[in-house]
Amino acid sequence: MDEQGVGAVSISEIARRMQMRPPSLYKYFPSLNALYDRLFEMGNVELSRYVDDARLSREPGLDQLLEQSRAIIRWSMTEPGLAALLFWRPVPGFEPSEAAFAPARAIVDQAREDLATAVARGELSPGADSEDALRLLTSVVSGIGSQQMSNEPGATYETGSYTGLLDDALQMWVRHYSP
Repeated sequence: MDEQGVGAVSISEIARRMQMRPPSLYKYFPSLNALYDRLFEMGNVELSRYVDDARLSREPGLDQLLEQSRAIIRWSMTEPGLAALLFWRPVPGFEPSEAAFAPARAIVDQAREDLATAVARGELSPGADSEDALRLLTSVVSGIGSQQMSNEPGATYETGSYTGLLDDALQMWVRHYSP
């Protein structure tokens, strides 16, 4: 996926790289969509662990929320193939299973909890504890990530032209919801 894009994945190519015959791979994955589902789940589990680790040293509320946003982009830049599968849905007809999607839902639920905590602590205005505020935040973060990965795919989080703007963009969002 990292080399040729998510859409280039095929059972035949995976089997070839594993030095096995394609029918043997079907013992593990009954279809290409089943393989995508497993990759989607693995990617979300990896991302969830990465985000949890990044949040550990941060204060509950706004600090953890902003670090979670940074961590999602950092991870995406180190795992561009999985990030594309998780965030852009480039495979026509592929819908992840509930089990594969569950870790992503947990990340979003944590963001909702952080928003509520930030409002309760007076870090953000009451309007920040809303689905609109969460959608705006994820749009800002995903916009920076998408711009970075499409325009400078080889850059790191630290050297990227767009990721260098992430903290400014996050602060714009914070000012919009400041108490």
